[in-house]
Amino acid sequence: MIKSDKDMLWRPKRIYIPANHFTGITSKALTAGACSEAWDIGEGFAGVGVGAPEQQEVAASGLVGIDMENDADEVNTLMQVPYDMDTSKPIHVRVFWSTESATTTDSVQWVVRYMKMIVGTTVIASAATALDKTIADDLVDVATADILYATDYGSIFPGATDIDEKVEFIHWEVEMDTRTAITELIHFLGLEITYTPHKLQRGVMPHEAKRPTYLASEVYAN
Repeated sequence: MIKSDKDMLWRPKRIYIPANHFTGITSKALTAGACSEAWDIGEGFAGVGVGAPEQQEVAASGLVGIDMENDADEVNTLMQVPYDMDTSKPIHVRVFWSTESATTTDSVQWVVRYMKMIVGTTVIASAATALDKTIADDLVDVATADILYATDYGSIFPGATDIDEKVEFIHWEVEMDTRTAITELIHFLGLEITYTPHKLQRGVMPHEAKRPTYLASEVYAN
């Protein structure tokens, strides 16, 4: 019977949080008789953090994202730490987004911050801790509007930032920090969290789980 992760070679685990599942998204305030703005299909939900990002349909796709209209627009969510997250290994995050821009010199700077939360101890507040490895500017790679893009990974490194075993929740904050030359719509679509699993009763894998070239691939970079 295998009881230790040190005898295993797990693939990384992934969590994807769609933008409209962020807990910092709420409906616009209503007056006694009506909404202060026109209530159209695909609209009516906005972030309660900095700025005024709004949920909108992406092109005519039938899918929605969060429109980040202005620099520093941000949305937040509260995530329970997965039971099988090995906090002795790095945690990686990347942002999925799209834009109506088709200009390949345009770019977006996405910023992800976080807050570790211990039940019964931590005061609920703004997420203010920067990633140990921040996310690089992401270029518009294709001269076509509404492409699905993903940033490079940003990371929390255990050697730099300890995640205590008592931490049960992480407050994530995603900010569209800076748009460079883009005048068209920018949509935040979701946040991915990738981590090394600790699935068995004892021990941990000697090394971080290696990401395959593509999500479902069995090809690895090295």
